[in-house]
Amino acid sequence: MKHFILICSLFFLLSTTTFAGSIITTKGNKKSGAPHVVLMGASYLKGWTLDNIDCLPVVNKGVSGETSTQVRERFDVDALTAKPKAVIIWGHINDFSNAPKDKERQTRKTAIENLKNMLDTAKQQGVIPVVATEITLGVPADIKSKIMHFLGKIRGKRSHQQYISSNVLAVNEWIRSYSKDQGISVLDIEKLMTNEEGNRKVGYFKEDLSHITDQAYRDLHAFALPLLQGELINKHGLCN
Repeated sequence: MKHFILICSLFFLLSTTTFAGSIITTKGNKKSGAPHVVLMGASYLKGWTLDNIDCLPVVNKGVSGETSTQVRERFDVDALTAKPKAVIIWGHINDFSNAPKDKERQTRKTAIENLKNMLDTAKQQGVIPVVATEITLGVPADIKSKIMHFLGKIRGKRSHQQYISSNVLAVNEWIRSYSKDQGISVLDIEKLMTNEEGNRKVGYFKEDLSHITDQAYRDLHAFALPLLQGELINKHGLCN
């Protein structure tokens, strides 16, 4: 009889532990599925430490070196599976850095197709899309580089920086036009970081002329946060 009571007691304790464990797991799942915003893009976006937009935590899914094709390939898994309230898409500069210049037209077409696909897919899934314009490359500030840049411009030849930046600007123009037609919010980073000549502003690029400085990220944060709060919180009421 004593053995029977002991066995029943042990069974009850095990059942209680298992039940408690299932409660903890359920809470964990609810927490991971809480309303949030996903950032999708490459290294520029990866380096942006945006932790939250008002009540909405931000999950950064940037991957260094990726093209828009690679971002699109993982868009469903990294951006949409967790059912975020919104997704911010930023990045197509690597498309032109990684592709041959003689494929320029096709590369530009592919970048546009990828961005359009991600924006349309997000809307179809009930996720609010925000698309960022890309930033151009920096230009060396030394006298020799300026002279070479000027001479090349006179002869109608584009430098590496000009090739990439001109294509970045062209895709940005498509972003603005398509977003206006579709009612999609645009985070116009180009307007913040690009000068009148179409180059990145001094102080916003590192020695490699590409990566973003800490100052640029601080200015980006101050520039972007009010816009995102207006579009996601005030306009769509995501924190209500």
